[in-house]
Amino acid sequence: MQIRYGRVELKRITELTVADWRLMHAFFRDRELADWNGARPVRLPLWLFKRILLEEEQAGDKWGFGIYTEGRLIGSVELYHLQPAFPVQPTQGTLGIMIGDRTLLGHGYGREALMALAVYAFQQLQPPLDRIRLTTFLHNVRAQRCFARVGFQVKSHAQKGDSTSVNMELTRLDFLKQLQSGGEVL
Repeated sequence: MQIRYGRVELKRITELTVADWRLMHAFFRDRELADWNGARPVRLPLWLFKRILLEEEQAGDKWGFGIYTEGRLIGSVELYHLQPAFPVQPTQGTLGIMIGDRTLLGHGYGREALMALAVYAFQQLQPPLDRIRLTTFLHNVRAQRCFARVGFQVKSHAQKGDSTSVNMELTRLDFLKQLQSGGEVL
């Protein structure tokens, strides 16, 4: 199944080439990218990083995708914390996204990847998901604008230590209404 929107194509991580795995590993090892995702840079060797991601995929714990433009890997997007848990067909998931190629930040690739994922999750997947959730940092205004353009709505804020998180969600019903009314929320 082809998952495309605008200039991007999503490919399941099971389809990544050796070169793509190296690049994906580099994205996850990058300190700045990890900081924006509230994570630590991956310190695992490539072979173990790949093995863990593929095992999570095969176990049904998450659905991971490489984000491509013009045949080149530029980032990743995934749905994880799928609920209810496997083997029951999930109805909701949590979104994670990273544009690893910093030269492409602010050029709409993240938005297009999110639209591709939403079309897949809410229209192509059978049965479709009912909702997608996400959490981002309050200071990550660029990400919040991107999520809002796809239709995600702020549901709550959470304080943990020195940081404030913004919890957002997109429901299938809201997304389909948005598409019927002419596309993205701008």
